[in-house]
Order: sequence, then structure tokens, then C-alpha cells
Amino acid sequence: MKSVVTIGLSGDAGCHVALVNLHKKLLKMLKTVKILHSYILIDEKEIPSEIDLALIEGAIRTTHNEALLKEVREKSKCLVAFGSCACFGGIASLCNILNVNDLLDYVYQRTDSTIEGIVPYENLPKVQETVRPISDVVKVDYMISGCPPIPEEIATAVQAIILGLKPELPKKNVCDECKKKRLGITPKTIKRVVSKPDTKQCLLEQGYLCLGPATRSGCKAPCPNYNMPCEGCRGPLENVPDQGLAMLDALSALTEKFAQEYSPTIHLGTFHRYTFATSSLAKMLRSR
Repeated sequence: MKSVVTIGLSGDAGCHVALVNLHKKLLKMLKTVKILHSYILIDEKEIPSEIDLALIEGAIRTTHNEALLKEVREKSKCLVAFGSCACFGGIASLCNILNVNDLLDYVYQRTDSTIEGIVPYENLPKVQETVRPISDVVKVDYMISGCPPIPEEIATAVQAIILGLKPELPKKNVCDECKKKRLGITPKTIKRVVSKPDTKQCLLEQGYLCLGPATRSGCKAPCPNYNMPCEGCRGPLENVPDQGLAMLDALSALTEKFAQEYSPTIHLGTFHRYTFATSSLAKMLRSR
């Protein structure tokens, strides 16, 4: 029987909830694996010494996150980045454009609900300068992206790894799973999602910023199929280093006007919402 641990770093436990959402499939998996450590499934504080498979949720934000990750990597035969925070830094990495001391000062001293607040430091792990994906610190064997990952995809990947196989990730984009019709129409304006779209036509062709062309498939396109633009939570396609730049390239082919109006300050949270820490822009900031 293979030993498995799940670890939560800086994140919201959404990936662990997706794991639990396997329901009966999780019970079936437990016939072939033994979970030795998981902060929402069992009450075990220590990290075991010999681990066959470690699922890591969350990004690196503190010195404790980094130390825990290194310990698990040292004790694990196979380590998987579990969810888009672990894979790409996630939404939290958007704060990397700001100074960490300014962030702490704002949160603990300058919010409207705070009176005479202080930034807590004593007996706490140090908050690092940037939010990072786990691959910045340790070797990652596989990634299961998504915010959160699809439960069935988790089961398929874990079962493959346990059997000694390489899990296969989807190679197409979200557009390939979207049921909406593409008519080859060039959008004249960029629209906000507060307006009502045509429910049958491609959202991007209507002018809504849907990241389907630059986002890895596997989710069955629930957002665009329910008339909400894809936000890109599953990250870039294989061999695409920067999801945001790939989307900008796709938009430039549709409308030159938007390419001229692009501003990192305004659009960073749209094009790099889940992947900023691994983007070319982030690398440029670090090199300054």
C-alpha cells in the first residue's frame, strides 16, 4: 500500500475540498493508498519519514512554508503541485507588484476597520518578499492545475502515479471544450460582464475578455458554457511559458485597438490572475 500526504501552504484549502469532493471515489482510492498526513482529513501533526506521494496545495509566502516544503520534498519519492497556487503562484501572487512592508502596513494599520493596529512579528514566521510557486524552491514531478482542480482529474492523476505511470494532462485549450459557436467575427469593443451576452455565440467574439484560447482544457468549460468568461484558472497550455502574453497575442490577432490600449496596471489581474508569479513581467520585476 502506497503512502500519501497532503500539505497546505499559503492558500484557502479549496484544493483539499476538491479532493474530499471525490466522495465514493476517494473511499475507493483508500483501498490502495494510506494517507499518513493531511490537515483536513486526519489528526497527525508530524510529517512521516517515507512518503510515496505528496500533494502540495498553496504557494510559498512565509519562511515556514518554505521549510515545510523542503522537508516534504526530502521525504517524498514523488511530489505534485496541487492547484494553481502551487503551480503558478495563484491570485495571491498579484501582490508581488507591491512592497511586502507596504502590504503589511496597509492590512494591519491602515484599513478602515483598524484602530491603532500593529504589524505582528513576534513568534511568527517571516513573510517573504514575494509569493512563489513551489517549483521555485523544490523539484516538482507533476502538476495538477486549476482553482480548484477538477476532482476526477485528481483521482486520475493520483491513480496513474500510484501505478507508476505518468499522468497525462490535457493538451488543448478551453475553447475546444466550449459549446458556443465561433463565427470569425472581430469584436469592435471590449465589454464588461455586467452586460448580457448572446448565449450561443463565442464570448470573445462578442468582446468579453475570455481567456479560453490561452488556458489549458480539462474542466469542460463550465464558465463560458454558463455565459461567464474563462478567467484562466487552469494556467497555460503545454510549452507556453506565459499565459497572459499568449492571450494578448490572441487578442492582437482579433483587434489591434485593444493591443494599443493594454496597460499592465489596469489589466494585470485579468491576463495574469492565476499565473503572475511565473510570468515574464514578474521576472522583469525581480531583475530590476
